Amino acid sequence: MMQVLSRPPSGFPALVLNADFRPLSYFPLSLWPWEEVVKAVWQDRVDVVATYDKVVRSPSLEMQLPSVVCLKSYVDQDRKPAFTRFNVFLRDGFACQYCGAPGTSQDLTFDHVIPRSRGGRTTWQNIVAA
Repeated sequence: MMQVLSRPPSGFPALVLNADFRPLSYFPLSLWPWEEVVKAVWQDRVDVVATYDKVVRSPSLEMQLPSVVCLKSYVDQDRKPAFTRFNVFLRDGFACQYCGAPGTSQDLTFDHVIPRSRGGRTTWQNIVAA
């Protein structure tokens, strides 16, 4: 299986969606280099959803470069996202959950809904961006 890159590839990357049309990962976003995407199309492992205006050619084939592809087989996402400050901010849309004001990871902090002094735990259900 091809791996999801941790940084954007240079030149014409393609967004890779799971068979349910959700990205394989959000952070980092699931992008594959165009060479891997062309190979996956040739192997009939993906469906092309959208293309660039760029065309690649071989002696026997001409293909528009895919910009978005969808896997034909669903990849189970059995791992849960890491509990980090950034992921809490990402979940909460980088906005304070009390007043709705937008922020950045430098402006925001996180807050226990049920305070730790009253038995509140540091869990996804009890932490919000503030």
